[in-house]
Amino acid sequence: MLRRSLGSLRSFSSKCKSEPQTASKSSNTIRKEANLVGHIAAFPEIYPDFLQSPVWNRRNALKEELERRDMLERRMNIDIPEFYVGSIVAVTSSDSNLGAKEHRFVGICIRREKEGLHHQFTLRNTIEGIGVEIMYDLYNPTIKKIETLKLEKRLDSDLSYLIDALPEYSTFDFHMEPLAHPAGTPIPINETKVKLKPAPWTRRWEIFGCAGIEDSWSGATPWFKRKLQKTKVNDYEKYDLVAAYREGSTLEHEVAVQKQIQKFENERHAAGLTRRRILRSAAAAK
Repeated sequence: MLRRSLGSLRSFSSKCKSEPQTASKSSNTIRKEANLVGHIAAFPEIYPDFLQSPVWNRRNALKEELERRDMLERRMNIDIPEFYVGSIVAVTSSDSNLGAKEHRFVGICIRREKEGLHHQFTLRNTIEGIGVEIMYDLYNPTIKKIETLKLEKRLDSDLSYLIDALPEYSTFDFHMEPLAHPAGTPIPINETKVKLKPAPWTRRWEIFGCAGIEDSWSGATPWFKRKLQKTKVNDYEKYDLVAAYREGSTLEHEVAVQKQIQKFENERHAAGLTRRRILRSAAAAK
């Protein structure tokens, strides 16, 4: 009975989708492979769509492999440039309801979320005093062109608070000319701190610890200060090792994905089908 129960337990654990894969290589071996393939240090920021889901029971090796193949095929049909949260991006998409049959929107990237084929990014701009946000699916076939007009980062990885900030912080010219970034130089970090409108806001930004907001609490009215006492409920996040482990990216996964991308590029280049490159980093370029 004991042997039978142990055998069933092993078979269950091997079929369990939520069980994380054990590291098959030592850390030294992984570092050597990373050096051989020319691992991009900013891989999680440049290619967040190739990362694994932070929800472990949604990770499936076969699903991720098939999704990456579709993503690479899509990237061979459209040039997806390098951009970060805080970069100024222009997107041209097809729209059958317009006379020109296409629509171009320029804005600051305020969010990049989800993984795989479901990866989305949101652009924000202020048009005639009204804030406009458009969320795009990165692998939407109606997208014809993506341009990075200004390559830069911000102090935060999520700029959703711009919805409650003054309009000048999210107003950009639709005829803005692209600014070239010198190859091999670090990505500039825009340290601008925005000023929020008077409360109420869409969220309680004073408790999120956003580095890009200029003293949000002092700008609140006395009534809101009495109603919403200043609290810090997320102080524990910097000590939450489990959350950091789940949401973080492992070097082993990044190296494996980069190998797959390089193999895909080499096969296409050898066949003479295209000369387009997928793996690019402005800071690591020589």
